Amino acid sequence: MNFNDAMERALQQAREMQKQILEATTTAAEQMKPHVQKSLEDAKELQATLSKHAAESGEVAAKQTQSTLAHVSDFIRMGSEAMRESAEQTRATALKMVDQSKKVVEAAVAAMGKGRE
Repeated sequence: MNFNDAMERALQQAREMQKQILEATTTAAEQMKPHVQKSLEDAKELQATLSKHAAESGEVAAKQTQSTLAHVSDFIRMGSEAMRESAEQTRATALKMVDQSKKVVEAAVAAMGKGRE
């Protein structure tokens, strides 16, 4: 096998690998979409619950609830973006959503603690 044949074979293998990676990424994003959609539905339900709670709470608890609501709103915005994005962008946004969901939980725990005081 001469150099040109070896390079052609290497290029063909690289193209095949690129095609497989693209297919895997696309498949992963498609499989992720229903989970992102479900998390958005849950976040919207949480948003409604928190909004009702904020209206019925004392001032300190209402402020904590508003903070949690801000995190939920950011999560919903990110999820909506993820539903419109390409596979690679969806994966990156999903990782941001994981971090944002942690903030939602932390804020909710803080709000629960403030509400009890």
